[in-house]
Parts: sequence; C-alpha cells; structure tokens
Amino acid sequence: MKKILLLGTLLSFVLFACTSSPYSVQERDEFATCLTEQGAVMYGTFWCPHCASMKKEFGTSFQKVNYVECDPRGDDEQSELCLEKGIQDYTTWEFHDGSRLVGEPSLEELSEKTGCALGGVN
Repeated sequence: MKKILLLGTLLSFVLFACTSSPYSVQERDEFATCLTEQGAVMYGTFWCPHCASMKKEFGTSFQKVNYVECDPRGDDEQSELCLEKGIQDYTTWEFHDGSRLVGEPSLEELSEKTGCALGGVN
C-alpha cells in the first residue's frame, strides 16, 4: 500500500512539474496584455495542436491575447480575415511590423519579438 501511495505522489509531482508554468498568473496576464498592446495577433484554429499548446502555455491569461479563429466552424470565427492575410499555417503570430512566427514559439521568443517583459525580465 505504501508503494502505491508513494508512486501516486510521485506521479502527481511529475505531472504538476510538466504542466505548470514558471510564470505566475499575474505575470502571464501582464505579458498577454502587452502582446495585444504591441499589436501581436495569434491566428489559429480550435483543432490545431500547436494552438492548444500555446493556449495551455498562457493558461487563463489567453483571454487577453488577440486571437483570431480561422476555421469557419470555430467560435467567433474570422476565416475571411485569415484568407485576406494569407494565413496558411497554425499557429501564426503576426506582429505590428508585419513579420510572423509560425508554429509554437516560446513565450521567450514572443517577448524578444515584441519587447514585452516576461516575469519582470526582458
């Protein structure tokens, strides 16, 4: 019984360590707000695994990110805008200067691209 309890505790710790962000909710909120203020836009779809990973990285702070749903079947979809912008890959981040990052950029890469501080460090 002790082995099972120990194994369960260890598994819980590993899962927490793998899914927790090193940044507090306040830090992620401020970062997401800054991204939006700096003109960063994330284009994606509800079914995209890269998009899901990005959303998970932001946690509840994702609601502060300027997100555009490109699938016409998605909630609040803006598929016409995605077509006009030539968005073909998900996730696509577009910045105020027109440059883009495609795939799953890290929060640190987004910080470098926008100048937004992440965790009080930039």
